[in-house]
Amino acid sequence: MKFSEGVERSQAFLDSAYARFPEAGVMDTYRKYDFLRGNYADPNFKMDYGKAVAYVDSLFLLLEANNGKINYPKEYARARLLRGDNLHYLKQYDEAYSQYFQGKVLIESTLDTCQSSQYTSRIAGMNYQEKNYRKAATYYKQAYREVMTCTGPNDFDNLFVSPQGYLSNIGLSYSNLEMPDSALYYYEKALHFIRQNEHKFPNQQDFMAMARAVIYGNQAVIYLKRKDFPHAEFLLKESIRINRQKGYYNRDAQFSQAKLCEVYLVSNRLEMARLELLSLKASLDTLPHPEASLRWNNLQWQYFEKVHQISQAYHYLKNYLVLRDSSDHHKAIFEDMDQALRNLGSQHEIELLSKKDEVNRLYLIGTIAVLLLSLIIVFLIWQSWKRTRKNLLKSAELNQRIIGRNTQLQTTLTELERSQQENNRLLQIVAHDLRTPIGAISMAVDLLIEGQFKAHKPRDFLEIIKSSSANSLILIDNLMHANTSVTKKEMVELQGFLSSCVDMLRLRAQEKKQEIDLRTEVVSVFLDRQKMWRVISNLITNAIKFSPPDSTISVRMKKNVHTVSITIKDQGIGIPVQLKDKVFDLYTDAKRAGTAGEKPFGMGLSISRQIVEAHQGKLWFESDVSQGTTFYIELPVQ
Repeated sequence: MKFSEGVERSQAFLDSAYARFPEAGVMDTYRKYDFLRGNYADPNFKMDYGKAVAYVDSLFLLLEANNGKINYPKEYARARLLRGDNLHYLKQYDEAYSQYFQGKVLIESTLDTCQSSQYTSRIAGMNYQEKNYRKAATYYKQAYREVMTCTGPNDFDNLFVSPQGYLSNIGLSYSNLEMPDSALYYYEKALHFIRQNEHKFPNQQDFMAMARAVIYGNQAVIYLKRKDFPHAEFLLKESIRINRQKGYYNRDAQFSQAKLCEVYLVSNRLEMARLELLSLKASLDTLPHPEASLRWNNLQWQYFEKVHQISQAYHYLKNYLVLRDSSDHHKAIFEDMDQALRNLGSQHEIELLSKKDEVNRLYLIGTIAVLLLSLIIVFLIWQSWKRTRKNLLKSAELNQRIIGRNTQLQTTLTELERSQQENNRLLQIVAHDLRTPIGAISMAVDLLIEGQFKAHKPRDFLEIIKSSSANSLILIDNLMHANTSVTKKEMVELQGFLSSCVDMLRLRAQEKKQEIDLRTEVVSVFLDRQKMWRVISNLITNAIKFSPPDSTISVRMKKNVHTVSITIKDQGIGIPVQLKDKVFDLYTDAKRAGTAGEKPFGMGLSISRQIVEAHQGKLWFESDVSQGTTFYIELPVQ
């Protein structure tokens, strides 16, 4: 109602609802005050921080009257957070940081990492404003870890808003540290997070579009610094298109317009720069924004300087310098914060040491208890031994039990010997297959050392080393995953699971100019994620290996009544009839090189079938020579 009909209408509805129960409890009253505070602190509406501060004070009065620090620790900690936000807006930064810090110490005692992430992010924001970007990135990473492991309410903020925001802010921090590759990595990670989770919140598409638009604008800054103007222009136009809409993040659109003007000025497209500056001015007239106005005046004087209108350029340059001096005056307040940050950090360390001493005392008490228990056990054993000596009948019975146990041990030993024989055979195969790539590496290294480059370039030997090393790693990886027991089953959403597997292997397919076509349905299955990942990876890797360039690999998933089926189809060389009965053997001799000469190892399909059967499923294939192969996986749906 607040967003669709306005603040006044939503508050009137809230008042009418609360009129039905005038004796509202502590938490109902707390939620009402919190909602009303949010109305006056929301930048999307008309802000009134005087009223926002008053409602936060009301929260404290309510909680303190009901011993809130003990009875409602999470709510009390959140009140600290809200007061810190108010102080931060009023530019009382050291007091704001103090409120954040006190709230974080309190919330850490509740082990609520959901709320703890909010305090960590505020501290990160303070460091960012202080231009301590490296520390800001560290705190934003901590906030991301906290919110991703929190077990609190599964609401939109915890599951979506905060994680993608933290990832984007990490990228922003690295961008200011002049680490563009790291910045782009975290921007892409934020966009990937949005793509992976947007289907969970179909009613929040507007917010997701705004979040994407903000990230596009941040990415564009990197490409602008690299003078990749087409890429920067595309991202900025997309960001402006989204956030210029009514009800969207219009202030971010203003920033993106300023960046787009800069692209036009740097690339000497002056007419386009003039039009964009006019558009930005119209936006600022309806939605004033000091920082964007500062940038607009800066861009105006640069534009008029380029078109040789010196008097106009001088006018806007003076405006820019006046606004900048005012902005610098506010930023100077941060210079006094450094000592406050260090003092509060020292307090935090003291509290952590105090908690550590308390834990050490508990360990000491536990150690003493274990020692006493051990003495009691020794005494009981001694008593038992005395009774055993006096009871020959029990001794005879014990001997019989020992004989039985020896028989069991002998059986176990026989099984272990059989297992050892299998392991020895596996190691012999691995040692045999490793001999070739390691020998190639040794030869290439010897030739490099001796400088024998007459017939080959040094790069040729390095390619041999790279290829041989990759083959060795694949063989070692197969050996490490030879254990097919299923021990860590969990409910896995197959659509996202398969998408992740395919995304990890797309690059390998692209190296052979192949395409992976994935089509799935929404279904969840109880399985061991790591082991099943191995199966899907093996099958898709084989499809890539045995398919020619410019071919398509199809991955399909379909839900049946009691099962789910996964098919992986390639257009490769197929499996000859004489090898079809051997491909699932662990020590098979049905090994063939890939279409690009990839080395075969022969263990992957055997391991994959054992893993699928350990899930009570089936794995089989159909193949025609030169036409391709289709592998089928069928798993039960519980």
